[in-house]
Amino acid sequence: MEQVLAGFSGPDPYMLEWLAAICLILVAVAMSLFDLPGNTLMVGCCLGFAFYDPSKYFDIRIISAVILIYAMGEIWEFVLSFFGIKKQVKSISWWGVFLIGCGTFAGTVMGATTFPVAGSVIGGAIGAFVMAYLYEYMRSHNMQHAGALAWQAAKMQFVAMLGKLVATFALAILLARQIFFYA
Repeated sequence: MEQVLAGFSGPDPYMLEWLAAICLILVAVAMSLFDLPGNTLMVGCCLGFAFYDPSKYFDIRIISAVILIYAMGEIWEFVLSFFGIKKQVKSISWWGVFLIGCGTFAGTVMGATTFPVAGSVIGGAIGAFVMAYLYEYMRSHNMQHAGALAWQAAKMQFVAMLGKLVATFALAILLARQIFFYA
């Protein structure tokens, strides 16, 4: 990469690194909006830049914060998405939790394609609601139980995805700090 940058005769020889970082951050945020592993991509980008040029990009405080926020965001989403509904509704099976997760993913993708930023959160909650309602209604044929389970699933998924998106934006800010505002 140094040979490529040596031929660059602009005011800042690190422009290609910055363009790559901007693209990676934008792709990672977009992936997270579709409930794909964008946060993982940002952590990989953070570590990649740190080991690519340690004298410039290796800041242990930023790297530690990125890893901590990443872990907290993933744990938050996983615990609330899967274990939250299981804890709230004791009668649901693990198969039901899995089906609700599939409905959540489908709703997230459809919501994010319809309304770019907030659509993933709203679509995930709607997908969880619909799948939980269908699951419980097919199982018990009781509309009241199905509605109660669906409402719990939608609330849990909304809070889980909202927390993960907060982690996504925090990771994007830290990654930008690491790459563009190095000391």
